[in-house]
Amino acid sequence: MNINGYELKAELKNANSGFSKWGFATKNGKEYFIKELINPVYPIDDTIMPEEMFRQRREFCYQYEAKFKRFFEQINNASRGNLVRIIEFFRGGSRYYLITEKVEGKSASLEEISSLDQDKKLLLAKTAAYCFKDLHSAGIVHFDVKPSNVLVKKTDTGNYVAKLIDFDSGFFKGEVLDGKELGGDLAHLAPETFLAIAGEDVTPDEKSDIFGLGLLLHEYYCGKLPYFDENEYEYPYEAALDNGVLKPDSSMLPEEIEKLIVSMLNVDPQKRPSAEEIVIKLCELDGNEYFEVEQPKNDNRLKPAGDL
Repeated sequence: MNINGYELKAELKNANSGFSKWGFATKNGKEYFIKELINPVYPIDDTIMPEEMFRQRREFCYQYEAKFKRFFEQINNASRGNLVRIIEFFRGGSRYYLITEKVEGKSASLEEISSLDQDKKLLLAKTAAYCFKDLHSAGIVHFDVKPSNVLVKKTDTGNYVAKLIDFDSGFFKGEVLDGKELGGDLAHLAPETFLAIAGEDVTPDEKSDIFGLGLLLHEYYCGKLPYFDENEYEYPYEAALDNGVLKPDSSMLPEEIEKLIVSMLNVDPQKRPSAEEIVIKLCELDGNEYFEVEQPKNDNRLKPAGDL
């Protein structure tokens, strides 16, 4: 099957991707990642719904296209390579599609990562934190932090680095969303995100990413989520909200990393460190001075969404 010049290697699938389907495709001899978004659906046939509803749905889609074109270009502008760039964003018929770079290299499991020596774990933690530092500095909240959205790749030098993907659940900092628009992986959900979904007057922001990153760093170091009573709670955010114990495994964590993770998992978002503060701390731990790196000059423009 061909979509806008991209030849699918296999039928798109829904595995672990929520409200989307994904796969790989080739174009001009190069392989890409392709995602089909389930929502929104661009209305094509004006005979199956009232005229006003048809007009409103199209107007919503036009606003969606404009917002996400700006959104993805801002991510591309912030990327130094570890934020995986969006190549194209377009509509094919009633569906929207994203094309991104295919991340090359050998993927690493949490079991493999947790068995690494401390220097390699620290380097991985730094590259993951830099992803969110760059993203948040660009005014973007990822909002779906989980292991499958932070690809860990083994490099030719034997080190492990993080690549952040899957930005279509994200939003601009300061953007107020309806609780119905929020979601995420329950095992990595921030406490305030659940409260917002439940209808409380709470506005999640980039500190929700920090909670998810805290869980992720614990998984990198220990191969598992922090301890909580699974007889009482099903997910970490439930324990955090109920003042239940959400305890890092001190037997597997260096003392300073444990303190950092504890601060990232604070139930109060405003008491969590920023992504930049996390990067600075991790740089101190590996003996390297933190400094700002100039962003590369790339053509980060997207092709506009629209008919194929």
